[in-house]
Order: sequence, then C-alpha cells, then structure tokens
Amino acid sequence: MKGEFARLFEPGRIGTLELKNRIVMPPMGARCYGLWGEVTDTVIEWFRRRAAGGCGLVITGVAYGATAIDALRSSHNALRVDDSAYISGLSAMAEAIHDGGAKAGIQISPGAGAQAESGPWLPGHQADHAIVPVSPSGVPGVGHSLPGSTLKQPRALTTAEIRKIIELCGMSAGNVKTAGFDLIEIHAHGGYLIAQFLSPYFNKRTDEYGGSLDNRCRFLMEIVAAMRQAVGPDFPLTVKFSIDDALPGGWDTAQSQALARKLEAAGINGIVISSGAHGTRMPASPTYVYPGGIFLPLAQTIKEVVGIPVLVGGKLNDPHLAEKSLREGKADFICVGRALIADPDWPRKVARGQIDEIRPCLSCNECRQAGHRGQPIRCAVNAAAGRERRYDVIPPALVKKKVLIAGGGPAGLEAARVAALRGHHVILCEKRERLGGLMLLGGVHNEEITAFSEWLVREIRKLPVEIRIKTEVTSALVEKEKPDAVILAIGGSFVTPDVPGINRDNVFSSKDMLAMMHGESLNKGILFRAMAPFAKHVVTPSVVRRLLSSEFPIKKSVAIIGGQFPGCSTALLLAEKGKRVTIIEESDLLGRDMEANTMAVLKAEIKAGNVKVLTSTRVSEIIDAGVVVIDAKGDKTVHEAETVIVALDLAPTASTLAAELADRVKELYVIGDANAFLRIRNAIAEGFVTAWNL
Repeated sequence: MKGEFARLFEPGRIGTLELKNRIVMPPMGARCYGLWGEVTDTVIEWFRRRAAGGCGLVITGVAYGATAIDALRSSHNALRVDDSAYISGLSAMAEAIHDGGAKAGIQISPGAGAQAESGPWLPGHQADHAIVPVSPSGVPGVGHSLPGSTLKQPRALTTAEIRKIIELCGMSAGNVKTAGFDLIEIHAHGGYLIAQFLSPYFNKRTDEYGGSLDNRCRFLMEIVAAMRQAVGPDFPLTVKFSIDDALPGGWDTAQSQALARKLEAAGINGIVISSGAHGTRMPASPTYVYPGGIFLPLAQTIKEVVGIPVLVGGKLNDPHLAEKSLREGKADFICVGRALIADPDWPRKVARGQIDEIRPCLSCNECRQAGHRGQPIRCAVNAAAGRERRYDVIPPALVKKKVLIAGGGPAGLEAARVAALRGHHVILCEKRERLGGLMLLGGVHNEEITAFSEWLVREIRKLPVEIRIKTEVTSALVEKEKPDAVILAIGGSFVTPDVPGINRDNVFSSKDMLAMMHGESLNKGILFRAMAPFAKHVVTPSVVRRLLSSEFPIKKSVAIIGGQFPGCSTALLLAEKGKRVTIIEESDLLGRDMEANTMAVLKAEIKAGNVKVLTSTRVSEIIDAGVVVIDAKGDKTVHEAETVIVALDLAPTASTLAAELADRVKELYVIGDANAFLRIRNAIAEGFVTAWNL
C-alpha cells in the first residue's frame, strides 16, 4: 500500500537531517509542561506516543527563549529553554521521541510580544500590572479591544533589549542542541514577536529594526545568526513564518518571497508555511470552515523562489491530498498536526492502507481551546489525548460484565466501543432509527463530524456489540435483561423559547431538523408530512447542506434566535450559502463559547455585512413579517425575516429513568448531554472514561 502513498513514505532530508518519510508533526501547544516551563512525565509520554505512530519528524510546541525580557506568555504552562537548568528535562523529551522512532525537533520563540495573554511567568504575580507585553513599537495585538480579551497594551522594546533577546535565543539554541534535539524551528508567525517585527502593521520603529524591509527582517536575521553560531554550521535550522498576515498594510506574499531568499542565503535549511496572525481570518490552525490544503498556494509561492525544502500543513489530514501535494511538487514535507492528536497512528495506518480505520479529526480546535482556558491539551474525538500515561492502553476487564447502554449518540457509541474492547457483553439501544445522535445534525455544519460518526459505528460493528435500533431503555427492559451496569447516554433536550408564533410553518429548530433526518413527520405543511417516510433514507447531512443553497426550506432572509455556538455556527453556514442572516442574542456577548479562529471568520462575515448581530435583544413574538424584538432599552421593533431558526443550547433530558433504576442495578451512570450540555469532547470523554473504569 505504500505504493499508493510512495511520496509520503519516501525518505527526505532537511539540511543534514535524514528523515524516514515526509510526514512531520508540527509544533502544537500541549500545555502539559510544569509551572515554571519545565518538561513533565505527561508531556514526555505525549510526544513518545506521537513518535511511535510512524511520522518521520516530531517538532515540540513553542519553547520560549527570552523570558528575561518578555515575561508574559502566550499560553499557560509553556515550555522554556532559556536556562541550562532545563536541559535535563529536554533531554528526556528528545529521548522519548527517538525511542518512538522519529527525529526530534523543537520550536523556539523569542516571545509572544503583543499577542501575550495576561499573566507573567512568575506564578502568583498575575495581578502585577507593571509587567506588560513587549513589542516592536507598542502596537496592540490583534483582538486587543474585543470583549473578553486578556491582551494588554504593550510597550516598545529598547535597542538594548532587542540585542539581549537575540543573545538569549542563541543561548537557548545551544541548550537545545546539548539536550539532543535534531532540528530547531524558529517561530516567526502568528503575530508573535518576530512576526511583529516583520510586519509594517506592527512595526513602526524608525531605527535599524524598522522602516525598510531589510530593517524589519533584521531582528529575525540576527536571531538566525546567533543560533547558527551556537549550534554550528551543520545543525538543521528552519523558520516558520506567515506568508500573508491578513492585516491592513501588513506582511504579504512579495515580502515573504524576499525573506525566503534572505533565509536561504543565510543558511536556513527549510521554510515552514503559515498564514495570518492569531485573531485574523487566516489562522495558522484553520478550522472546519476552511477547505483542506488551504496553505498549498502559499507554499507554491515560496517554492518558486528557493531551493531548500518547504514544509506545509493546513488541513492536510486526507492522505490522498497529502500524497497528491507532494507528487505535484507543491511541498517537500507534509505537516500533520491535529490529525495526530485525534489518531497518533495516522502515519502507520496510511502506510498499511487502513484509511477507514483512521479516527477523523474534526478541525474543531478543541485542542487549542483547552489551552486558552488554562487546561492541558484535550481532543474532541480522542479521550486519551494528553492522558496517555493512564488511558493510552485499553486493558481487558478482570471481571466481564453485562452492560446496557441507552443512547446511540457520541457518549453512548464511545462507551459501547470501549466497553466491548475491554471484553464486556454490550447491548446498545437507540430509540430512533439511526445511530449518531446530535452528530447527525453536527455533520450539517462540519462534514468531519459525519466522518467521525461513521468511524464510530464502523468500529462498533467490528466488535461483539448487540445493537438494538428503535429500542427505548425502560425499567421493564432493565428488569428483563438484568445487566450488571447501565449507562444512560440519552442526550439532551432542545430548548424552545416560549414566545407567540414559535410553531409557525416558517420557524425551524435544531429539533425539527433532527426529527426530519430520523423520518419523523413535521407539522410544517403538507410537503414535510409527505417527505417523512422517505426522509430517513435520503436526508443526510450532505443533502441538507445542498438544500441550504436553495430556498427550501430556508428562505433568503433568516433570523436566528441564539447567539452562542449553535447559533453562530448556523449563521456561518447560511452566510456561506448566500443567505442574509441576523443573529438575535439575549446576553451582551456573542459566541462566548466559540473557538477563536472560527470566531474570526464570523467577525469577517459580520464586517462584510453577510451577518447582522443584535445583542442584549430578545424575541417577544414571531409574526408574518419576521420577529418582534425588544432591546436593552425596552424599545420594540419588527425585524423582517422570511425564515426564523431557533438555535439554542440543550438542557439535560427530563427523565425519571435514573431515579427508577437507582436501586435496581449494581452500577448506574448518567453521561453526555443527559448529564450536562457541553461539547462533543465532553460526551466522548465521559463515554470513554466510564467504560474504561467498568
């Protein structure tokens, strides 16, 4: 099968470094480091597991090399390399990657600059407002003025401080080489400190580090020189930078080509492609709203002007697309990041032709969101991610049990999969016609959710799981089956606002859409009633996406009730389909539960006029002309809309079953949305952990 993916598994070189294949795990923040930025056992196992999956090069997440000057961090518990005291832990991390069969790289940054979140490196000093971010010339980071932002107003670096940072970066590179790493990637993207020096948007200096392109590149070029002096002429160095930072008057493709030539002339051994700055619509970690291979055109612009290897990522988790990109010469190495969080064995499975066995990445950026909340890295679809020391191996159960699971959504499916792998006798009951639960609806927004749902079902069907469709778990069924354990994963209930007109034919909700996909009749006119018997066979998430391009059932102008993730995601989808969308949100903050990069896309749609937002506003009535709304001042107006969509969060399903079973079974668990509505990540994690502990 390697023949089909011959280029992916062809050996390659970056400078003097020989790699067994063209698959690179790029830097991603694990947020599993210690309080002072030291390596931990948790992060050692994290990287060992990814290396063991078969990639040629593993590059650890960003490590800070100049905290003596830039005391603020871009993320919690980030790695440090700017002191020889860290060499021992770094050595253990490099050894773990080598033990897994990959070469070890590390990304070094001189600092986050104006993109730094609040909170200095010294724990306990978060309230020390005298410590502020540094930057080339005091221009705030992208998103500084947004509600909820923790970005501070930065100060400009002095020339002496710039030179000290350069010195510290050289010293940090020496520490990394001593620790046993095989390659260093210099972090110059994402709107971080080096990127701020490069971009005219941030850099307004008038000294030798500002103004002309040569001057704006000087900071990076002097860091390169300092690192080269520290590691010697043969040690591989690469640079990752944004080809276009998507900022007005900022960094663009022409400047990137000029920089690429400079870097090659300076002895850099490879260039890693990135895009945008954090907070812009061109993020380094593109979410589900972007197509696969979005950075390939950017990579081509750099390959046109340099002869050194070009590494590119950006949703290249489809192995066929990755192979095609290499064969067509669009890149020399493929960076597979979040897909290796979802399934560390991605390379091994591709090499064996086991494509259907790869656990799909949702490109949802839950892995990033965890870090923004100060939590260690977690994954929506892989509950073991970041917890490899405990959960990487699913052990056989010492005592085999009969396990009855109620609900075929993500929590129930994952519980069934893990329980069966442990050797339990599993009965999975779903009261409706189709497995998947809310993932059926989620697949309308994100096609990868459909792929993940199908993967879960395929994996379960390989196992001795007894699946009972159109079967509701009741106390009578439990009495009949006499299970040792019952897992209630019956999902949540859709919240419906109590307003006049909510049942009109032009009002649709998530509940209606899901019911239609299950073949249940909707009281929305004769056409919907006629469709019901056939809908369960033909109405798939992809069909619904295609329907949204027409004016059936959603007309041209749409009002969405609900401005958190369900409503915002719906707005993005409809705007993409050419609808005129208005989001109506009762609170004063839109999308408080949204991932930052997806929110950046929504902001762009709002700015373009495709989406209108009314916050601190509630719907009091739905009428022929649209919706009657009341704002924070109490003023009542009519907002015109042909279609109204209710997209609110779920609430746990009101059920007496748990109480009825409390004294009838030895073990009873309530998981997923039946417990609390959060995200797919929580449903999968609860299903996994519950079954792992049975």
